[in-house]
Amino acid sequence: MRLVLKPDSLLDWIALRANLAPTPILETQIALISARAIMAATELRLFSRLESGALSAAEIAEACGLDLRATEALLPALVSTGYLRYSAQRYRLTAKSRKWLAPQNRWSLFDYMPHVRDVWRVTEGLERFLQTGRALDIHESNFGAEQWRRYQRAMRSLASVAADEVGRRLPVKPGAKLMLDIGGSHGYYSVALCRKHPGLSAVILDLREAIEESAPILAQENMQDCVQHRAGNALTDDLGENIYDLILISNLAHHFSDAQNRDLAKRAARALKPGGTLVIQEMIRPHSPASGDQVSQVLNLFFALTSTSGTWSIAEIESWLREAKLKVGRPIFLRSVPGAAQVSGILNQSF
Repeated sequence: MRLVLKPDSLLDWIALRANLAPTPILETQIALISARAIMAATELRLFSRLESGALSAAEIAEACGLDLRATEALLPALVSTGYLRYSAQRYRLTAKSRKWLAPQNRWSLFDYMPHVRDVWRVTEGLERFLQTGRALDIHESNFGAEQWRRYQRAMRSLASVAADEVGRRLPVKPGAKLMLDIGGSHGYYSVALCRKHPGLSAVILDLREAIEESAPILAQENMQDCVQHRAGNALTDDLGENIYDLILISNLAHHFSDAQNRDLAKRAARALKPGGTLVIQEMIRPHSPASGDQVSQVLNLFFALTSTSGTWSIAEIESWLREAKLKVGRPIFLRSVPGAAQVSGILNQSF
C-alpha cells in the first residue's frame, strides 16, 4: 500500500505525468500540514461534534471552543483531505472520519492521534540517526508516564482494526487451555482469542511500565477471570517449559535484533506443549526495495530509528522458527492490516 497524489483535473494529470508539478513540496510541506490538521481536528473533538449532524463553521467553532477565523481556515483543508464534506454552508462527516476519528467513547483510531504527536517529535532525530547510525531506542530511554499512556491507548485502538480477524484466523488447536501473549500490553488480542475459544485463558507478559498504563484498558473488557498481566522482560525471562498451547508475539519482533528474535523463539518453543503453536504477527518487509509497498518500507525506517531494529521478511521469521525446531506453517496475510502477516510454527509431538 502507498500514498499517492491524485490529480483533480486534466491539467493536474498532465503536470504529474510530465513531472512539471513540484511533487516534493506536495509530499512534504502540504502532507505535513494536512496531517497536523487531521490530528488537531481529532484531538479537539471537531469530528466528534459532527457525529449528530452537519454544522456551520460558526457552530463548529462554538461547540469546540475554537476561534472562528482559525476554524474557517481549518475546515476547507479537512474537506480537501476527504475527512469532511461541504454543502449548503455546512460541514458533515465523511465515511472515513465517521468510522475512524469521530467516536469519543468507542474504540477507534480516535486515541491514536495523540500518539502521532510523539511520533512527530521522534522523527526530528532522523538526520542524526542517518549520520551516526545510533537509534533512539525510545522504549528504554525516552518514555515517560504520559507517553506510555498515549502509546498504550494508541496500540489498543490500532488492535481494534485487526482483532476480529486475528481471533478468527490465528491457528489455535482444539482444546487449547493456556496462551502466552508476549508484549501484549493492552491484551486485546488475548481478549479476542479467549472470547473466540471458550476454555482458553491468557497470560500477558510485558514490561512493568507498560502494564501500569495498559491494565486500566484491559480492565474495561471485564475478562479478569481469563486474561491476566505478568510483569517481565521478553528478552531475558525464562518462559518455562511445556506450559502453553499457544504463544503469540505480535508487533514486537521489529523492536528486537535478529539474534534477540532467534533467542526469543527458542525460549518460546521450549515453553510450548507438544502440538502447541508459536505465532509471530508482524508488518512484513517486502522482498525488494522495488516492491512499491510504501507503508512497510517507511515503517522499516521508523523502527530502525526508534528501536534499533526494523521490520522482517517472511523468510527471516521462518528461519527463527525452524532454528527453534518448529514446523513452519503457511503464512496468513491479514486483510484488515495490509502488509501484516502471521507466521506460525508448531511443536511436533516428537520434540
